[in-house]
Amino acid sequence: MKKSSLIVLIVAIAIVLVCTGLGAAYLLTNHSTSLALEGVGDTFSEEVAIDGLVPGQERTCSYKGKTDAPADFTVTLTGDDGALTGYLSVRVEVGDTVVCEGALADVLGREYRAKVEGEFSFTVTYSMAEEVGNEAQGAACKVTAQYRLEGVSA
Repeated sequence: MKKSSLIVLIVAIAIVLVCTGLGAAYLLTNHSTSLALEGVGDTFSEEVAIDGLVPGQERTCSYKGKTDAPADFTVTLTGDDGALTGYLSVRVEVGDTVVCEGALADVLGREYRAKVEGEFSFTVTYSMAEEVGNEAQGAACKVTAQYRLEGVSA
């Protein structure tokens, strides 16, 4: 009886450790501490559902990338015609460089570029101005961000 109880306890502990590890991996992915882009030719796409934002609030998505050779980092934002699209601003930063900033409706469908090499970070911030009135309450939209590393032409 004691031997089987010990085996059950070991299995239970193993299951808890595995589940905790999976949970930690999920949280790390959501908090973007792992590399999202690694090397020329790599791509990464993310769909962000934006709702529940109130005037003066923002939502930021931050990532890390790495390339061994000089590369062009590109980002293209596309979105639906959700009611919130007209009320949001977006800012894309690669390292300390702002590559895109403006009204979300104005930047959708355009490609933005930055030169990168080595390890770098990139951040997309969606925000709603404090002046936005009640008309934006309850509104939502979806934005898809397509990130890519391209080789630099000689």
